[in-house]
Amino acid sequence: MLTSGLINDHISYFDNNLLDTPGVGTTYVVRGDEIAIVETGTSLCAPTVIAGLAHLGIQPAEVRHILLTHVHMDHAGGAGTLAKLMPEARVYLHSLTIPHLVDPTKLLQSAARALGSLFARHGPVEPLDPARLQPAENLRLDLGRDVVIQAIPTPGHSPDHVSYIDEASGALWTGDAVGIVLPDYSYSGPVTPPPAVDVVAQHATFALLRELPIQQLLFSHFGPSSAPPHTVIAHLQERYLQFDGLMREHLARGSVDEAAIVRAMLGDAPRPTAATDVVAGWITMSILGMTRWYSKHGL
Repeated sequence: MLTSGLINDHISYFDNNLLDTPGVGTTYVVRGDEIAIVETGTSLCAPTVIAGLAHLGIQPAEVRHILLTHVHMDHAGGAGTLAKLMPEARVYLHSLTIPHLVDPTKLLQSAARALGSLFARHGPVEPLDPARLQPAENLRLDLGRDVVIQAIPTPGHSPDHVSYIDEASGALWTGDAVGIVLPDYSYSGPVTPPPAVDVVAQHATFALLRELPIQQLLFSHFGPSSAPPHTVIAHLQERYLQFDGLMREHLARGSVDEAAIVRAMLGDAPRPTAATDVVAGWITMSILGMTRWYSKHGL
């Protein structure tokens, strides 16, 4: 059954079945005079995205805008596939990584190294015509009916990361800017993938978002949060610091025990095996990212 819901009178969401696991990936739909979607998931999510739109009474060809928070395959991998079904839609991504959706070769190579066994579950990435792509970092998108989406660059997780805020409601699409919150699996924490995680930029992003008048957090992983947004951001920064501390401790000893760090971050909460596999894979990927960062910048 499709998990979906309403955020307010112009924003809806549904589970896009990311990695064939419920409660892990979200696509959002924004309706003014024009329709936008935020996050596509992978190319393998495309049938679920189309079904989610149909559930809302929307034909794919009605979508005019596809907003991506960053180029990673679990957020942007489905853009080329969906763009074929949405011929009038423009696709928005940071200008740094637009070339990787025109020619996904390097994106796929990098993802394969970072994701390990999870890579095969992401599917292919279909290239996009560069004419369909527009830079996202300075975007102010007016959809009509007083629905305006403003881009906010939020580097750290990746240099191309852009969050978006709905000016009317103060809801912020977080992407991976502050980490993930998976309510169905009792997990929250950072995601710090190689090759371009930036610890300094990440702390600047936390500081920036703490100062913004955010009224609600809309997570890509997973769904809308009903908790006070700045409280959630503070909690996720604490989890980031916990993970960073574990990484520093292990690196200072001269060896990284990946299994021990995964266990420490997962804690004792019971979780379905499928979700644990995904989260453990993301933590392992994050260990690789932080190891690379500290190998370049020192402890």
